Amino acid sequence: MNIRHMGLLLAVPLLALAPQLGAPALAQSQRCFAETQLCIAGPIRAYWERNGGLATFGYPITPLQTERVESQDLPVQWFERDRLEDHGAAGVMAGRLGAEILEWQGRAWQPLPAAAGNRGCRYFPETQHSVCQPFLSYWERNGGLARFGYPLTEGTAESAGNWYGAVQYFERRRMEYHEEFAGTRSETLLGLLGRAVRDARALGACAGQIFAPWRHAFASVSFRGALGCPQPAIQGAPGAVQPFEHGSMLWVDLGAQGRKIYVLPPRPEGADATLTPIRFQVFDDTWAEGQPVNAGLTPPGSLLEPQRGFGKVWREHPEVRARLGWAFAPESPAAADYQPWSGGGALLWFPALNDTRHGFGTVFALAPGGGLEMVNPF
Repeated sequence: MNIRHMGLLLAVPLLALAPQLGAPALAQSQRCFAETQLCIAGPIRAYWERNGGLATFGYPITPLQTERVESQDLPVQWFERDRLEDHGAAGVMAGRLGAEILEWQGRAWQPLPAAAGNRGCRYFPETQHSVCQPFLSYWERNGGLARFGYPLTEGTAESAGNWYGAVQYFERRRMEYHEEFAGTRSETLLGLLGRAVRDARALGACAGQIFAPWRHAFASVSFRGALGCPQPAIQGAPGAVQPFEHGSMLWVDLGAQGRKIYVLPPRPEGADATLTPIRFQVFDDTWAEGQPVNAGLTPPGSLLEPQRGFGKVWREHPEVRARLGWAFAPESPAAADYQPWSGGGALLWFPALNDTRHGFGTVFALAPGGGLEMVNPF
């Protein structure tokens, strides 16, 4: 049974739990947002305001429109974190976006690791998954089954932009535990699934296909909507990586597109991963055989002077040298997969460097304007 069919069964008890609509006067008025130039009104506005407003749903990102939702044509409106559906007499309900994004990524929830009977957790036989702290308290305080639906995964670790931390998927939502905000109202946040699902759907209109292993990573990239459509991927391109004191250099031979050297900052951690944008630099590799391999500099301690193309960029661009410091390990050859996008950005990884055994790796998401996100593809 696939996610969509299971959803029809799970949604039945939720209809009876949906909140009542707002007062008639409220239903006739609009509330508009300069941030997205869109308005909410009627039952959807009433539901939005009664159930947490901006912090819970985010801004509207579409007008009210009719869409096909699980065999029904319904008035719906999309928000940054949700899709609200007007089911008439049954009330307004949140869309099953947690189930939908897992299905799009090819992550059927049935075979995902299940748990039962853990102390301090609540087990749901309907999906064979449990909700534990810190998500259980949030689930219970903020609407429970009617608001979030059943859990579709156990708690796991996942990327959201440059942030990496504990998440759990439910039929209707993804919860994120932000340890860097412990003790504040932002300790548990709801993922931006409204934007994620719409961006994933938009790829259906593209002529090209996203490189299959990157569906999960694409959904984790915050600027994915600016990427446009995927172009043909380059697989197994010659590449190399070198770590530095304060970042790293990547080298990729893209054939007709030339040899490129990327200068990256270190992976951000804590609050910096959530609040501080990071940027990359890219240079053409102009080093050739017969040119100096290095400048014969003497680095401190066990550190290293970079060589060949890395060394040439490092020496000729003082800002790169100041930003990175010295290398602390030799460059390592590693084949790369690279996919450019019509909007000017690209996705890049070095699969041999991923730790697939422990479910951790890095896709470098290169934004059209020079922004960078390092997301886990697993």
